[in-house]
Amino acid sequence: MIYPRKAATLFPQICENGEVYNNAVPKKEFSRLIDLKADDAFRRLFGDERNKNIMISFLNAFFIKLKRTQIQNLKFQNWEAEGDKNSNLTMLVETKNKESIYVEILFPDKDAPENQSLYFWSKVYRRQFENGSDFNGQHSVITISIMNYELFHESDEFHSVFRLSNQEEKIALTNLQETQFVEIPKLIRSWKEGKLDLEENYLARWLLLLAAVDDHKNYFHLDIYKELEKIAKTDKDLEEAMKAWRNISRAGEEKLATKDRHTQILEQQLLQEIEILEQKRKTAEERAELAEKKYNKLKRQYEQHKLKIAEEKIKKMEAEEEALLANREAAKIVIRYGNVVARNLFAQGMDSTFVQNITGLSDKEVAKLKLQIEEENMKELF
Repeated sequence: MIYPRKAATLFPQICENGEVYNNAVPKKEFSRLIDLKADDAFRRLFGDERNKNIMISFLNAFFIKLKRTQIQNLKFQNWEAEGDKNSNLTMLVETKNKESIYVEILFPDKDAPENQSLYFWSKVYRRQFENGSDFNGQHSVITISIMNYELFHESDEFHSVFRLSNQEEKIALTNLQETQFVEIPKLIRSWKEGKLDLEENYLARWLLLLAAVDDHKNYFHLDIYKELEKIAKTDKDLEEAMKAWRNISRAGEEKLATKDRHTQILEQQLLQEIEILEQKRKTAEERAELAEKKYNKLKRQYEQHKLKIAEEKIKKMEAEEEALLANREAAKIVIRYGNVVARNLFAQGMDSTFVQNITGLSDKEVAKLKLQIEEENMKELF
């Protein structure tokens, strides 16, 4: 059963067939239930020291199915504080016959979950040697992998157990290693097909608690939830688990609301900063545009001034050339007619200085002309 579109924003609120069922949980405790298959959510419920009895009942459901002696106490292993930063939940449990067993619960992704299980089993087993234990003093290690997908397609069983043993005679090699896998889709399919008797099957009822909400598929199985509520009336540990589930869901919702408010404040601050930066950008663009206009104006003025200077220089060169030509023509006239005037003046008995002042001829030209006149006069005499 899937959420209606209009209720998607309330995810994962309790829904069925497009309707919201407010009576699915007690009205005073109504809240959005979290998906317990998320390792963090599982740890918050089952890994809380205050909920130790819930975890013991959860693990005993596995032990009962396998006809093991039940657990009477457990101790959470806080190895993460020592640098082993993984999201798995590890416990050292003590059974009623005083046997100590390490149990590690993990939620592997789809990347070779069987290999992941063996890897973490080996880490827990190897840690026991750090205290100087010999090979005869090791505790058994059980890993339980809870998967929201199917792994063993050749089987319909939702719970599988593997141990090291002889393939032909099924003789166990050791009791130190045990790997269990839970496939939630097969569990839900068995429930829908009516194959599960929750009155007798303790493991199924506890695993259905994990299956009721699926964040990834946006599902909430209301029928499972209602059936668990019925069973919880006679199963005190399950009742406590469901109550704690609702409490941490509500606390998570309040935390999310606070986080959303904090995010909203940060977004508002960010938007204000963006607005300021945008205004600065616009101001800078306006200044740049104004500076560009001013630059273009000065550039045009410079080009115009440069052109004017060039034109004036050309005009000056043309005027100088015209003056030079005029002087040359004047000089030719002076030379041509100056000689005639000078001859007349010399004929009238004027001296060279007077002739030079009147004609503008140079000393050399006057002396040369005077010599020519004297030679011409001498020729006429002879």
